[in-house]
Amino acid sequence: MDKPKLFRKSIYLTLFQLRGLEQLSEYDGIDFSEHLRKAVEQYLKNQKADFSLVKETDLTVSFTESVRESGMPGAYWISGLVDKYAFSALLLGENSKWGIEKGRISKFSIWDPVVKESSNNFLASCIVNYDRGWDIRPSRIAKPYYNKTKSWIEHDADRFIKNKILDIKN
Repeated sequence: MDKPKLFRKSIYLTLFQLRGLEQLSEYDGIDFSEHLRKAVEQYLKNQKADFSLVKETDLTVSFTESVRESGMPGAYWISGLVDKYAFSALLLGENSKWGIEKGRISKFSIWDPVVKESSNNFLASCIVNYDRGWDIRPSRIAKPYYNKTKSWIEHDADRFIKNKILDIKN
């Protein structure tokens, strides 16, 4: 038998719903927790949520802009897209103890623009957020987006930044 997959999802029941499950348990003699588990399973089944994992190789990262960070020599804010998500990162001129894995990325966010627009809440829309420390670590589903974007920033962002500077000077 396959082991069930666990996903973090907050589900809130009203007092009316909880009382209904309690009454059902009293009526049929089945444990309340069993009714609760079945109700949550049915809810998730009805959501038709797609939890399929994407492959890093199927993702594309596109650069949209870079802006110098004033007061920090060699530091740039970098923005772009990775698949359906937007990202922003502060790339320092050199490695830092505050960077991800003591590297050059000291701030890094990946978020869903649709959720951000509908909720008007940046953190609620984030699938990854690092601000000199982890606020939202990449989940199993977010990991491919994080890995692909982080790799792109570490290996290709400097080239895009330099090209933009050359374009401005010409």
